[in-house]
Amino acid sequence: MTTTEDVWYDAEAGPLVRLYAITGGRTEAAQGDFTLNAIVQRVPGSQPGGELSHEQRTILELTEKPVSVSEIAARLGLPLGTVRVLLSDLRDDGLVAVPRSRDAAEAPTMLQLQQLLNGLNAL
Repeated sequence: MTTTEDVWYDAEAGPLVRLYAITGGRTEAAQGDFTLNAIVQRVPGSQPGGELSHEQRTILELTEKPVSVSEIAARLGLPLGTVRVLLSDLRDDGLVAVPRSRDAAEAPTMLQLQQLLNGLNAL
């Protein structure tokens, strides 16, 4: 049976592992694409080369489907800066990526759009 004297921490005490321990002492991620609303996805077929932390394994599970950086931070219960450092490490290891949106040069031309519209109207 536990009493209040047996409990040496509670939810208000905060995390038992300091954030700098999770990030290896780093406070800033390398230059990258990890903005608040950036979408991150695991690189298909990628396998970790070394041992990953619990947080990194959780990130890899979350990124099996595209997910935003803010969602990852919320799910892990970690500050955004800490998550950015972890994502930067995973990106450097080739495990996650931020898919690029299409450039304007790749956008369909007016002719292609008109042909599509004509095809739909023909149905």
